[in-house]
Amino acid sequence: MVDISVVVLTYNADLAELKRTLRSVMLQEGISYEIVVADDGSKTNHEEELKSFFGSGSFADYKLVLNSENHGTVINVISGVEKSSGKYVKLISPGDYLSGPSSLKKLFDNAEKNKASLSFGDILFFDSGKEMISPIRKSAPPQLTGCYTDSGYDQNRIKRNYLILDDYIHGVSTLIERDVFIRYLRKIEGQVIYCEDLSYRLMAYDGVRISYCPSCVAMYGYGTGVSTAGSSKWESRMQSDRNAANRLIEASFKPDDKLNKLLKQAFEERYSGDRKVMKKFFMKHPLLLFAKLRMEWFPRYSVLEYDEAFINKVFADD
Repeated sequence: MVDISVVVLTYNADLAELKRTLRSVMLQEGISYEIVVADDGSKTNHEEELKSFFGSGSFADYKLVLNSENHGTVINVISGVEKSSGKYVKLISPGDYLSGPSSLKKLFDNAEKNKASLSFGDILFFDSGKEMISPIRKSAPPQLTGCYTDSGYDQNRIKRNYLILDDYIHGVSTLIERDVFIRYLRKIEGQVIYCEDLSYRLMAYDGVRISYCPSCVAMYGYGTGVSTAGSSKWESRMQSDRNAANRLIEASFKPDDKLNKLLKQAFEERYSGDRKVMKKFFMKHPLLLFAKLRMEWFPRYSVLEYDEAFINKVFADD
């Protein structure tokens, strides 16, 4: 068993971007890892090119999971994770990169130290439409990290922040215990189609230990991905996925629980898709409104500086 399985999720991927992403993984130090490429039925899965790429880099610890049909991200993730052998799983997609040679080790050490099933760090957003790295200043996900630290860990606050304020954890920033991840992926399978990171919502509700690693661990290409391209079709699909995840949480509610009553109201109103209904929800809950406004008025910003020497190596053979 290796420490980490890095599962690279592909679908009609650009080969140059895929190679750069793989290179950012193959440059990792101080940790044992494997690479699992899980392809979701692409027209061209680059099988021979990938074998040649790994061979030229003398990298043998890889697996290719090349699905013949397109089933959506969640099933593709499951296909890759099931073939993995690491204690933890790190997901990443072509065009996104680990941010330095110790990214995996930092996440692993944080998970082990805090006995966390999910460890997450900070990310740098960059303009995916430009040839080289051009950082973008954005609100950092999540905004509120104190409840995930060893000294300030607060499970009820995690539930409030994640499930009501929607202060989400970005998928590219995470490292997840393999067995736990498989269990939660199976829970959302068939209900959530594209947004595998919605499994984190179920983890937060169930009290799975989540820990914040205060270091930049990944770089995310902003502007062309499913969650950032601004397509109304994808926005609708993501909203449908989120509603499905909320229904799964609601199905496990115990009666006469104060928090569950609030969550039920939030799922019906805060996530209704109607701005007026959402506004009324927050007006009925001043403390939640204050927390939401604080996040908007005094945001925690994303990282802007990066390891230029490392990224030069990632782009070296372009």
